[in-house]
Amino acid sequence: ALNKSYDARISYPVEFIFEQDSVVVMKPLASTVAIDVSSGGWNLLRKITVNVTPIQIELENPTEIGFYTRASLLPIVTEQLSELKINYVATDTVFIDIEQRKTKQVALKVDSLKVDLAENHRMVSAVSISPDTIQLIGPKSFIDSIGNTYTLGIPTRGISSDFDRNVEVRTEGGRLTSTRPEDVRVSFKVDKFERQSIEVPVEIQNIPADSSLTLEHKTVQVFYTVRSSQKQDYSLDDFAVTTDMFLMDDADSTVLAILVYHPEEAIEIDVIPEYIHVIPSSQSNEFQ
Repeated sequence: ALNKSYDARISYPVEFIFEQDSVVVMKPLASTVAIDVSSGGWNLLRKITVNVTPIQIELENPTEIGFYTRASLLPIVTEQLSELKINYVATDTVFIDIEQRKTKQVALKVDSLKVDLAENHRMVSAVSISPDTIQLIGPKSFIDSIGNTYTLGIPTRGISSDFDRNVEVRTEGGRLTSTRPEDVRVSFKVDKFERQSIEVPVEIQNIPADSSLTLEHKTVQVFYTVRSSQKQDYSLDDFAVTTDMFLMDDADSTVLAILVYHPEEAIEIDVIPEYIHVIPSSQSNEFQ
């Protein structure tokens, strides 16, 4: 049977020849083309099972070629498979997606708002990155979309203590991109914070000599947040709250409770109530 001549459609391997160091293959290139051939059985058997030499397609300017059509493939296939009679190329189009490889140096940063900390924990120092610049390597279209800084993601979740680890630089370009170096050292300090409160007397300023007015509340509650490591029993001497009768709002007879000073370590301070009603002193005595 192999002594006879046959018409057959075969899937024949192809190999693209180009300088690969300076480019990035965006999508896998075709590994075969379908061709319809005529040949003796023995010769055909050798070409598809024993003496299989891929068809070589040379790309002189790989980033400028988008595809090969059936018509452009035919002379290449015919020349390199001269032992077979090529009836036609069955593959309609071979697509080529290759971009220039580009390298860019960028500065690294960490978005502290996206660092996943344990509940009630916060970063209490600047973020240190070493080295703080890297080289991004990848297809030109991706590299050109990156600015001069690149945000480094911290994959660790629920951080509750000081952080000092190597972090891999991951890019949105995936397998098509790489970095030098591949990871950097990131460190920052973390502490737990607690909400505290203290009742503070209100000092009244600028009471008219003939006035019988006073405050509905003689004290306010001061809420504040402080680092657990700096927590201590603050006294009333550490806080001062005052009001000014000259600044009373006649529309609702209220004055603003003004926090004059507080410990430097305390943050996120709230004074409750923030506005205090001004009432006749006799009414105050009735309440008492």
